[in-house]
Amino acid sequence: MHLTGQIFGQTQSLMRYMKQIHGSSVIGFIILVLSFVLAPYKILAAGISERSYIPFLEPASQSNVVVTVPSLSGGKDTLCSMEYTNLLSNMNLFTPEQQKIIGEALVKYKNVTTNSGPPGTVLVSCYKTNVIIPPLYWMETNSLNRFRTNQIWVSNFQYTNSEAQEEIRFSGGFSAKFTTKSNDGYTASITRTGSGSLLTVTERKQGSASGLLVRFDDSHAQGMTWDYKFADFSKGHLQEYMQTTNGMMLGKWLMWNPLNNRLILQAECKTPYDWNKHRMKLPL
Repeated sequence: MHLTGQIFGQTQSLMRYMKQIHGSSVIGFIILVLSFVLAPYKILAAGISERSYIPFLEPASQSNVVVTVPSLSGGKDTLCSMEYTNLLSNMNLFTPEQQKIIGEALVKYKNVTTNSGPPGTVLVSCYKTNVIIPPLYWMETNSLNRFRTNQIWVSNFQYTNSEAQEEIRFSGGFSAKFTTKSNDGYTASITRTGSGSLLTVTERKQGSASGLLVRFDDSHAQGMTWDYKFADFSKGHLQEYMQTTNGMMLGKWLMWNPLNNRLILQAECKTPYDWNKHRMKLPL
């Protein structure tokens, strides 16, 4: 309990600080903080040696997770090495094939609509449906901590030169699922962060998240008339990088501060870690 209290206290301090420096909407701010800005920190518990934890995950679940903290003094970030430069061109983080896939995702969805898909596709079907949005389970008290029903458009596209397909969902932003005949592919989405846009790409193998999960930031503010079509990731920086298998972390998990592109989290797990099951509720 003492350990958990320290985590909540330091996480709240980080969030209060970010509210002062980032003028975003409530939802966009929360997404930004939980995805990028919650830096790891050291906790000294009675009777155990000093070690680092990821603050928004249950400490007891992190026994096989090794966390490297770049800087703790004064809460300042430190410059990362060339090995972890947060650019798509970094060969230490991406294979040529991954660079090609992500590079295409950065631009191929720029002009998609409900009846016009990525280049080389034809519309197969388009329909409207309702989806149930679950509560933000990592929050204890919030007006969004309830089930909500959203109406979305779903469009299915077929590639003319292969058996690959795209399912694209539109609801303010958009989310796409590219699937090959062998049930491999990736998902991609563009969402609003309040001051800009966020592109998330997740590799998939045999229908589950396996490979890389990466997020790129477009910090160009669009004001109150945000539209995913105007997002520009040509100069976007990598903000999160996770190696996964079957939806679980396996390998490296890196995060960078979107304000200065300095590394704020370096973690590694040698065995599959279901981090989604171990998120902690934040007393907001």
